[in-house]
Amino acid sequence: MKRISILFLTAIFSLGLLQAQTEIKWQFRNIVHADSLKIQAFGKDHKMTTIYAQPYAASMEYKSKTSLEPGLYWVLGDSNLVDAFLISSSKGQKFSAVVDSSKITYTGSTENQRYHEYIDELQNYDNMMAKLNTEFQQAQASLPQYMLQVFVDSLTARANRISKDKEAYQRKVMAENPGTMLASVIATGIEPPQPPKEYYQDPSQKKLKKFFMEHYFDNFPWEDPRILNTAIAENKIKGFCNYIYQFDMPELDTCIIKVLEAATVNETSLYEIFDRMEKILGSNVSPYKMENSYIKMLRYMLSYKKLETARKTRYEHELSIIDKNHQGDILPDFRIVMSNGDTTTFHQVQSDYMLLYLQHPTCPTCREVRGRMANFPALNSAIAKGNLKVLTVYFEDDANVWRNFIHSSEANPSYLHGWNFDQTIEENHLFDTRTIPFMFLIDKDKRVIRKDILVNEIEDYIKKLHLD
Repeated sequence: MKRISILFLTAIFSLGLLQAQTEIKWQFRNIVHADSLKIQAFGKDHKMTTIYAQPYAASMEYKSKTSLEPGLYWVLGDSNLVDAFLISSSKGQKFSAVVDSSKITYTGSTENQRYHEYIDELQNYDNMMAKLNTEFQQAQASLPQYMLQVFVDSLTARANRISKDKEAYQRKVMAENPGTMLASVIATGIEPPQPPKEYYQDPSQKKLKKFFMEHYFDNFPWEDPRILNTAIAENKIKGFCNYIYQFDMPELDTCIIKVLEAATVNETSLYEIFDRMEKILGSNVSPYKMENSYIKMLRYMLSYKKLETARKTRYEHELSIIDKNHQGDILPDFRIVMSNGDTTTFHQVQSDYMLLYLQHPTCPTCREVRGRMANFPALNSAIAKGNLKVLTVYFEDDANVWRNFIHSSEANPSYLHGWNFDQTIEENHLFDTRTIPFMFLIDKDKRVIRKDILVNEIEDYIKKLHLD
């Protein structure tokens, strides 16, 4: 009986391996010669990763004892796209494709066959729109102005009909393929609604920008987190953050929160979209960092009742670090010893305006920024005129680092240099010093004018304040 049980379990285990196997074959006909063929997937590091490669041949076979993760995959000949295929489930990953110059035919995968038929049909709609554009360009060159407007109205009506027919087709294919990656890929590609015509007539474009922000994710399938494992979704998210960066509007934060609210239909989607937007809007090394928006994102997540304990702890800690020292706030006081040996406090250093430069003397970036600042004409002029002081502050506990710095040529003689010798900056988390240098532009009351001012902003602010 024991032997029979072992055999039974072995059979079940073997059956599980067979079910998990992946076997995909391609046959290539009439394609441009390439040196190599490879399959790429969108990885967990949010980059395209090669999962298989071989020298170029008329056929390729990908086999694996494990199943591919659901997502969208690319087949490349060198760097040129040869094919793209979808994986919706860990099951049924055994199919084949024939690729030629005009058509891709799949056997054993209804979804992928339908996907390529869909791509071909979309190309027809795009061709129709391109034809309208050509007609418009020809009309511009040949028709008088009074006739051109009538012709443009006709083209616009035709374009609207093509757009409506295209969306109707997209929604039809989605309805015919429920629960598949195909349906989610299509949903992601459906254009948001068109804004009212009068929005285009506003010279400020505020209404237009707000409309696009509010409707950017209208058709995004948040209920299907598999779509987030695709470059399509990554580009969509990056595009949204790019909108945020470009449009300085009070409604932006509301739009961001609406995106998070929409994603709550699936917890995985919510965490994924937050994590990706956090890297763009909340990271100290991101060129798109927007701290105020990030703070609102953290507050929203902390209000989410189902929030994981580990995430709650991290978000609370993150918020405690960054939600302070904002524009208009008075910076906290701390003790410092100056380069001449005098002990004082930050608040006792008097100046109409000050650039507080939190740094580590040997930090490569700190050195680079100090070097750039030394050649800023407006900054040097403001210092020479007594309108502004630069105070560098070292806040760690190595006395040798401090002494070496103040006795070196790197300690700019036109700046004030201080050491927070009792480390209260670090111990009491007075500032966000995770990334240095970290600079504040402040007034005589130590009130913040600009938090985390970037080195390339310094000259502009000095000129705006007429300090030079």
